Amino acid sequence: MAVDSGRRGHLEISSRAVERIAEVAARREAAVVRQTATFGRGLPHATAKVAGQHVRLDVDVVVRWGRPLPETAAAVRSLVAEHVSELTGLVVDAVAVDIVAFASDPHAPALTGTETRE
Repeated sequence: MAVDSGRRGHLEISSRAVERIAEVAARREAAVVRQTATFGRGLPHATAKVAGQHVRLDVDVVVRWGRPLPETAAAVRSLVAEHVSELTGLVVDAVAVDIVAFASDPHAPALTGTETRE
């Protein structure tokens, strides 16, 4: 028996769910290092802005020292867009990747800059 399309519900995906998918996708890039945090969230860290069926993402990552930055950012951008789109059905309008630190040893603390973010 077919259900009348007017009686169907709708699915709303929270921005936090989209952010979590993006963070996991970013870690799939071999050059990205996962960093845990004592307070707050570790890295990679994603922020999503969902508007209807569209999403824009900002992703902060730590990259292994010596890896080519443009190629790494492009790979992260592609992985995040692909996974978010595939798992949520949302249209990914943009993925901004910000390399916020470098790590020479994936288990060592990152070498961070002096930049402060608002």
